[in-house]
Amino acid sequence: MPLIVPQLELDIAHVCNLHCFGCAHYSNYALKGLVPFETASSWLAAWAARLTPRTFTLLGGEPTLNPDLCRLIRFAATLWPDSRREVISNGLFLARHPDLFPTLRETRTYLDISLHSRHDQRYLARMIKVLEDVRAQAAAHGVKVNLRESTTWFHVAYRGVGPGMRPFAEGNPAKSWQVCVNKSCITLHQGRLWKCPPLAFLGLIADKFDLHGVADWQPYLAYRGLELSADDEALAAFFSAAAEPVCAMCPTRPNLVDNLNVTDPYPRPPSATARPDPPLPFRKVPVRPDRSALQDASPTDQPCRE
Repeated sequence: MPLIVPQLELDIAHVCNLHCFGCAHYSNYALKGLVPFETASSWLAAWAARLTPRTFTLLGGEPTLNPDLCRLIRFAATLWPDSRREVISNGLFLARHPDLFPTLRETRTYLDISLHSRHDQRYLARMIKVLEDVRAQAAAHGVKVNLRESTTWFHVAYRGVGPGMRPFAEGNPAKSWQVCVNKSCITLHQGRLWKCPPLAFLGLIADKFDLHGVADWQPYLAYRGLELSADDEALAAFFSAAAEPVCAMCPTRPNLVDNLNVTDPYPRPPSATARPDPPLPFRKVPVRPDRSALQDASPTDQPCRE
């Protein structure tokens, strides 16, 4: 009988149209690649024989950049019809999928729209129209839509930027686990289960910035997740595990940033002419922010979810 687990998520796109510093999936660094239906469905079908998540999430990157999104929504509904299923999107490319809202309705799948900046005027101007369209579509199709207020809730899991990024490695994985915002985000990637997105996609960012030879990253790059061939005892232990040595990669105190610019890539490509470094596209947030200011922007009366 499949093991009942709290949550499972699958990135179906590593590419994203936004550049939110602190993204736990490193999508702000213009990663490339989509997970095609054939690959994703084979992973999902194999693991569906081993586990049933109470909540299953399709996300990215930006999942609407994957043309197989609706097929995957339907496929997940056949595997786990009694699970809460959701898609998390920034909403900017929903129109690429004219069948999305009918598919969400037919499969009883939720849509979460994430908000990413209170300051980037180009982004905000586009989001006004997006939220209007989402309200209309949700009402017309009877789809449950949640607003995910992420504007000041990016928890940066590393020090530095780009090629200079390094793990915190403060030597207290239990304390890092205590403040972790990804502790429930078990990730399906490359056919294996990973403890969290920062570990799952570390290899992708190491490929991009040639970090495989950096000694500080070796203990974390060595983590390989859980194989499908693991026995039932190992599977149960994986989902019940709390702090592990690899948790030391992340900070022992909340490391929050407020994104000022999510439209432009950062760091920007080097220029042929010398220029001063661009201003940082974020600012530090000293405490957990009050999210009530965006309450009126919610496309429905559904509560925000972390």
